Amino acid sequence: MVNELLKSNLALRVFSALFLAGVTIVGLFHGSPLFEALLFIAFLFLMYELKKLPFKGQGSLFVALYLVISFLSVYWLFDFDSTTLLWLFCIVWSSDIGGYCAGKFFGGPKVLPKVSPNKTWAGVLGACFLTFFSLILLSEHSLHILGEDYFHLGKFVNDYGAVFYIVSSLIFSLLSQIGDFLESYIKRQLGIKDTGSLIPGHGGLFDRLDGLIFVAPIFALFIYSL
Repeated sequence: MVNELLKSNLALRVFSALFLAGVTIVGLFHGSPLFEALLFIAFLFLMYELKKLPFKGQGSLFVALYLVISFLSVYWLFDFDSTTLLWLFCIVWSSDIGGYCAGKFFGGPKVLPKVSPNKTWAGVLGACFLTFFSLILLSEHSLHILGEDYFHLGKFVNDYGAVFYIVSSLIFSLLSQIGDFLESYIKRQLGIKDTGSLIPGHGGLFDRLDGLIFVAPIFALFIYSL
């Protein structure tokens, strides 16, 4: 088991993920202009990775357009309420970590082996479980420790109910995983394993942010419609 974990670069992945999450949270709660600067830097790195990918035809233009929409959605969520954006980040991060760890430890049947040979049904369930657990902690933290008026999230839970909050979070967890599958499909079509080598244990920034890039515009429309 230890050798398998070492071969899978689990420790390296966890360290990289924690570092990036820590930088993001510091920027998020520090507010403007630090968060906008981090967002812009991430966008530039993604556009650089995109430029190097071997797309044919108008594929790169479509991805670039969706990338712009996604980053504008993240910025709108930040401007709307930073803790609502933290809610989205927690969904995506929990889905990534829960899915990866459950898939590695439990294995089992693959979801779409021709698209992503490493994604298992155990990983899907693990992603949903960790999302559920993390979002319960976030809700409790906002409602009972800092007070419901401190976080917009606390007001959201009170207005729409805990069940709606959890169910919607799980739906976005699944959508985040769809984003991961979509990126895997694109990489298989391009004949590449990773989109880059910027992040140790993960590959490129696209490899790390695939779920967020896909789900951010949908999440922003969801919040806007409430």
